[in-house]
Amino acid sequence: MHLMNNVGAKYAFWRERHVATALSQFTHYSAKKSIYPRKDFLFSVKGNNVEDMIVMRKLPLGKFVLMVAALLSISAVARSETTPLPKEIRIGVPDQSAGSKPFIGGPLGLAHIQHQLEDVFAPQGVTVKWSFFKGAGPAVNEALANQQLDFAYLGDLAAIIGRASGLPTRFLFGHRGSSSYLAVNSQSGIKQIADLKGKRVAVYRGTADQLAFDRALKGAGLSERDMQVINLDWTSGKAALAAGRGDAVWGGVSLLALRGKGVDVVVKSRDLSWENTTQAGFIGTAAFIESYPQATQQIIDVLVKNALWTSEEEHRENYAKTLSAQSAIPQVLFLEELNPADLKFISSPRLDTFLQDSFQRSVEQAKNGNLIRRDFAVDQWFDNRFVEQALQSQQLEKYWPAYNARGDQENAG
Repeated sequence: MHLMNNVGAKYAFWRERHVATALSQFTHYSAKKSIYPRKDFLFSVKGNNVEDMIVMRKLPLGKFVLMVAALLSISAVARSETTPLPKEIRIGVPDQSAGSKPFIGGPLGLAHIQHQLEDVFAPQGVTVKWSFFKGAGPAVNEALANQQLDFAYLGDLAAIIGRASGLPTRFLFGHRGSSSYLAVNSQSGIKQIADLKGKRVAVYRGTADQLAFDRALKGAGLSERDMQVINLDWTSGKAALAAGRGDAVWGGVSLLALRGKGVDVVVKSRDLSWENTTQAGFIGTAAFIESYPQATQQIIDVLVKNALWTSEEEHRENYAKTLSAQSAIPQVLFLEELNPADLKFISSPRLDTFLQDSFQRSVEQAKNGNLIRRDFAVDQWFDNRFVEQALQSQQLEKYWPAYNARGDQENAG
């Protein structure tokens, strides 16, 4: 209310001063020769429940242009001051930490670690609230369903399950090309995916790992029915394998830390193809996006800046060090994951053909596997307005090429 009163006062002051000036100028110039003989020009100014109509008769072009510029400029200021902002922005992510600090990687992880969103929104009186969920994607979806979050970072399966279940979300920012690994008991005799037949394998169901695992099995002519699949979260899966209570675990980069401790890592999904990697993204609720598009854009602007930073090889070591300090996962493992040749691909925020095709195939895979009841068109879910605006404002339109369904460049920008 205080803001509106200020805007109203400013508007009233401007209106009284400039309308009076304009009318006096119009009266003065009406007697002079004009380039607009016998024509009336109507200009409407709206703001703060006020509307003033100014009839401009025989106004010279120079005065007309200056007057319009002044009106538009002040109108823009009034609009910017009344743009609504939320009191709080609530972001939920799966906690992928191996230690006591909450952790998520990628551009969003950097924003959390370095308090970048807080730096953007605190001066505007907006609080940023982070929630990290040990229950991973399913727990994040539950919070979204209970309207406890405005934004979330989710792997492909969890995001798809939420959307297919009716959660009114929009996909805003992509993350791609994360490798999954098959870690096995050194005594199990497992050397490749095909050797999993009849074995006990831990997979965190309901997460992106499940879809990547099923794709890897399909490539080897297997399915989950050919083995005993045990649903364990990331921490429990690693503990079970280290204790010899399972034959194998399918999961993320933290599995590499088990090597040399009676555990071998025999498969990296990236080595199979980009199509076998896991994709993820930053999604927002339709209600928040529609109510606060400016705040949404500010968030995506930060994420795109971070995507650029992580894509540059000169930052690779510092990036890995930052992630390691937060996650308690050894820096060398992140360096192993961040192949210099792949940095531009995995950092791309674009909602391009690769990401859209991967998610659409994952929707079909989830439907065929009875993980969701109904499928949906991914292109109706993806909302690329904010990423494209960020790329344009940061002059990055040509930095990331578009990638096709196989992960090859469609063009070089």
